[in-house]
Amino acid sequence: MFRCFVLALFILISADASATNLDSLFIKSVGGKTAFDSLQRISSFRAEGTINLNGQAGRFVEIFSAPDRLYLEVAIGSVVLIQAYDGHQAWQQDHNGRVSELTGYEKDALLSNIYFESFSYLLKDRMKGTCEDLGELEYDGMKYHQVAFYPLNNDTVRILFDPDDAMRRYSFSKLDNLRSISQMGDYRFVGGVAVPHFVHTSFEDIPLFTSLETDSITLNIEIDQSVFSMPARAVADYSFADSSASVRIGFEYRLGHIWLPATINGTKKVWFILDSGASANIFHTATIADLNLPVEGSLPVVGMAGYEEVQLVRSDSISIGALTLYAQVAGSMDLSAFVRSVPHKQELGGMLGYDFLSRFPVLIDYRDSSLTVFDPQAFELPPGGIAVDFNLTMLVPSVTGELNGIKGEFIVDLGNAFGLILHRNFVDKHHLEEVLDDVKTNPVGMGGVGGAIGSKTAFAATFRFGEISLQSLRVMLPEEGLGLAGSEELAGNIGNMILENFQVLFDYEGRRLVFYENVDIAK
Repeated sequence: MFRCFVLALFILISADASATNLDSLFIKSVGGKTAFDSLQRISSFRAEGTINLNGQAGRFVEIFSAPDRLYLEVAIGSVVLIQAYDGHQAWQQDHNGRVSELTGYEKDALLSNIYFESFSYLLKDRMKGTCEDLGELEYDGMKYHQVAFYPLNNDTVRILFDPDDAMRRYSFSKLDNLRSISQMGDYRFVGGVAVPHFVHTSFEDIPLFTSLETDSITLNIEIDQSVFSMPARAVADYSFADSSASVRIGFEYRLGHIWLPATINGTKKVWFILDSGASANIFHTATIADLNLPVEGSLPVVGMAGYEEVQLVRSDSISIGALTLYAQVAGSMDLSAFVRSVPHKQELGGMLGYDFLSRFPVLIDYRDSSLTVFDPQAFELPPGGIAVDFNLTMLVPSVTGELNGIKGEFIVDLGNAFGLILHRNFVDKHHLEEVLDDVKTNPVGMGGVGGAIGSKTAFAATFRFGEISLQSLRVMLPEEGLGLAGSEELAGNIGNMILENFQVLFDYEGRRLVFYENVDIAK
């Protein structure tokens, strides 16, 4: 969820405004007519400064090139996070240096931010957008002039302008169901244009804030345009024993979870849950306490029932069968809720998520409880499968599906021990508790990272994604709209009770899931 936590440096008003009074307000907000003339001569900038993320100090670098190219890098300790856009493709680099394309609403959020960075409201040859004058508003005991902006004619961002000097003081925006408030100050003139050098952002309902303070801004610099382009594949940070083209790893399918035996740092033998719904590998804090893994920082994570802040730690190695991952940054959190489910009453390691699954094509065979991990350099797709394209949403695969003919975006979550979970907003928007059959309270409830919530169950007539079609299936309806269950962008969550009917290949490089009938294709 990098985009939620690292906001761009300038939250600047922008729109294709036609009303003369708004044009005057916008020009005044950057310093007046002389400043506007100067602004038209700025084609690029590089800004640097400090970031404070929930008390963790770091540095940021931002590079912009007209009309719409942006590179934003944040370093906190040894962890470096990047987002960029080259005019066509948006991409990000995560805490382990893995690079992936940004799509869906996360890409839209980045482009919305670039829209403000590029001064598109005043420079009409840049990005499209509209605005609406909302008039006077009182906020926190003060009166402001409020304008609603629709960057790319899409999401809404509201800006409050100081009625005296027209400076931008507050910005209100959201990413999915996360709503943020940014306060801007310490205005200084750079190249004749008024720019805020301090931005503090907080989020509703989760304990998260960021503060950005700008040290320097350099204008009209020569920029190597390759900085905005998505890098080629990173150097491999893994090895296959005996240089084989694939390894086959046995797992235990227990209580709806795939459990893999593994070793941390060559000594600690544990069991991990395989979880495509986790955007990072996660260690159980109690298990790694005696390993004294170095702490790299912390970040909030979102689960089905809410948000939780986790420490980031670095391991020397994680070995799963004949496969080893090296120098991995992973989260560390209390996963005690899963301890009783560990096979053979052995030790809980945690969860293997995006950091594991994104590196290789991985075939899951539920029937014989085996995982085949292919070397991506030598991989050839086994024939005979049904491919379903996916996007990455917060580093989790998501597919377009239809429930009873109603379209939505559904994540594919190996950490979901159930079947199909429908998110609360999707249920409410389409009145599914009145439409679906046999709705009743689930006495067990459901949960995971972020806690537990109550739920109901019901029968749906059909569910379809790609060419996969299911008839008469029981679905789960969370009773609360917290965490992922409260998503406004994601309709639901596809879990193991659906996936177990197939052999399923996860191919992050090809952005596809491939479903096979239960035949021996990997032997």
